Amino acid sequence: MAEIQFQQIRDDIIGDDHQIQTPFGYKPLVYADYTASGRSLSSIEDFIRHKVLPFYANTHSESSFTGRQSTHLREQARKSIRSALKASQDYSIIFAGSGATAAINKLIGIMNLMLPATLDERYQLDKQIPDSERPVVFIGPYEHHSNELPWRESIATVVTIPLNIRGTLDIEALEQALQSYQHRAMKIGSFSAASNVTGIKTDVSSVTQLLHRYQALSFWDYAAAGPYAGIDLSELKADALFISPHKFIGGPGTPGVLVIHQKLTANTIPAAPGGGTVSYVTPRDHRYIQDPERREEGGTPGIIESIRAGLVFQLQQQTGTERIEHREHQLIQRLFKRWQNYDNIQILGGTEAERLSICSFQIMHTLPSGETRPLHYGFIVALLNDLFGIQARGGCSCAGPYGHHLLNLDQQTSKAIEQQIQAGYSLLRPGWVRINLNYFIDDATADYLIRAVELIAEHGWRLLPSYQYDGNRGIWRYQGQVAGTQKQTTEAQTQDLPVHLTDALQAYQTEPAYQTGAESQSDNPIIIHQRPTTDDYQWLLREAYTLLTTKRQTGSRLDLPEDVSRLCWFLLPQDIS
Repeated sequence: MAEIQFQQIRDDIIGDDHQIQTPFGYKPLVYADYTASGRSLSSIEDFIRHKVLPFYANTHSESSFTGRQSTHLREQARKSIRSALKASQDYSIIFAGSGATAAINKLIGIMNLMLPATLDERYQLDKQIPDSERPVVFIGPYEHHSNELPWRESIATVVTIPLNIRGTLDIEALEQALQSYQHRAMKIGSFSAASNVTGIKTDVSSVTQLLHRYQALSFWDYAAAGPYAGIDLSELKADALFISPHKFIGGPGTPGVLVIHQKLTANTIPAAPGGGTVSYVTPRDHRYIQDPERREEGGTPGIIESIRAGLVFQLQQQTGTERIEHREHQLIQRLFKRWQNYDNIQILGGTEAERLSICSFQIMHTLPSGETRPLHYGFIVALLNDLFGIQARGGCSCAGPYGHHLLNLDQQTSKAIEQQIQAGYSLLRPGWVRINLNYFIDDATADYLIRAVELIAEHGWRLLPSYQYDGNRGIWRYQGQVAGTQKQTTEAQTQDLPVHLTDALQAYQTEPAYQTGAESQSDNPIIIHQRPTTDDYQWLLREAYTLLTTKRQTGSRLDLPEDVSRLCWFLLPQDIS
């Protein structure tokens, strides 16, 4: 098949030609949060609407045409994923619920490594397991919560391998840990192929070889790396992979994928017994299906979702993972080269290690007193949205332990912050801003994203007194008149979402305006326009500069109790005189 070009993908993205209304007027919707979730593609959704849904049926029967057609497409999707990963028939490809989280929990269930919590508390079951028989799981220093919390809740001993001086997984420390636990009956290494915070990559091949040398199983979380990295199981020979297709371009509405070697699927009872897992059931007993792919997908599966997952893998393969990785490297180096001139943009994880084009950062500001503190990540995300239309993400990116290292957060301070968060002061949660320069964006969009952050680094602090933190919603809101309206932001943003679930059934009503697709642009905060050009971006940047440097009369305060204020690691509006 013909190679798919990056521009073809750009032109295919649903919503890429939309604008959103912000307190400073309409802005183009510029999506930079692909690390959290991909975006839908017209070609894939059109195929599903016109070719899949008309013949949709449950896959548990093939006697009818619709059942046979749906089963055929779903199994083709499974084959597409197997082909993309170069996985032999020794591996099972199992569709598993919500992303890599569901895949990891599915694997733990298959391997019977979890005790029912309440029964454990009641009967102290965990204490009955001798250490020599208890599995040990080695995890990395930059795991997503989905590859750490399930292991913490399992019966395994969890050992965290630290970072080396380059900020990557310390392979020497891993080998020492493997030697220390070499007498354990089951040893597992479960690592992220790349950090979802910094994008820093792990040497998957070397780590897998080391694990196997010590008879340890090799599990890999490809949630962050999967959309961008080539995977060749015929060479890697990992024992299991966890993949989140919803993070691929075209991926929204796809299930998690567990790729597991069949030597690990000897469980006699499925992780989730139910419909579709049995070959025969009598009033007294039952027999489960032997095929792991059927036995471990109990219940009516996400049929459309699975088919969509196969399509996004096909798209990735036709685009070419080598081209993707090359473009990703170009984009992240473009960003690093620009931001090295900004001392107050702190890139987390440094810039030396090999990585995906994911960047997490803080923006610092020095007060006249000489004190330097970050701008709150929520405030920066609000500015990116309000001034530029850029969709980014702030917080700890579901990587709390790694965040403690990146932010040099000691345990005493962490505990104090945790207590105040439990008391309702969630704004104290440490974090950063994360953006992703995805491989298919053009240079103009990349430069727009980069320059937008630079402008905030230069002047963003000036707008801090014009923003108020909304503790109920956990967001920073502009205090002032919304551009083009008579509304104040506090009034407008309580009803700022243009689409509601109840809108879907309006098609059954008789209003001609809805049936013809006509709608008043003035009543719709999201409008279809066109994809911004280089000139559009330049105009938006000039406008943002003017907005950032215009003096305002607003002077909001964020008054907090003394014990909370003492823990504020970020600038408050009243700090800006």
